[in-house]
Amino acid sequence: MVDVVEGRRNWALGVGFLLALGALLCNLVFFVSPPGQRVIPWLSALLGAVALISIARGLWCAFAQPKVYRGRILNSLLSLVSLLLVAASMFAFFHARALPRSAGAPQVGQQAPDFMLADANVQPVSLTQLFAPAVDDPRAIPPKAVLLVFYRGYW
Repeated sequence: MVDVVEGRRNWALGVGFLLALGALLCNLVFFVSPPGQRVIPWLSALLGAVALISIARGLWCAFAQPKVYRGRILNSLLSLVSLLLVAASMFAFFHARALPRSAGAPQVGQQAPDFMLADANVQPVSLTQLFAPAVDDPRAIPPKAVLLVFYRGYW
């Protein structure tokens, strides 16, 4: 009588993939500024570490018991994608801390230093001109605030 072994699914690799995806998404959620923002990078690192353990277990099952856990090629590809996700998450975890802080940037509520830029008509305009009352109407009330929008790139 021939022993027929029914192939089982390798849940450890699936869980490892989901944990790796969660670790990467934690880095994206960090920029939304949710409450408890300081915990999110550490949660990402923890999810990445648990994902690595789950991926290692899944790979061990796939290659140590190939008759039980069929699909070594698919398991290997899923492991590779999961490892790339964990690597991206760990790269973000360690290298995001290397970004320099801007010591010269104005703080919230602090008045911006005076500067001069070109407006939409390519005419120079300074910040003090924007706060000054209108020249043709001395009774006009000067604005209390100015909204500045900076676009990255070139026009």
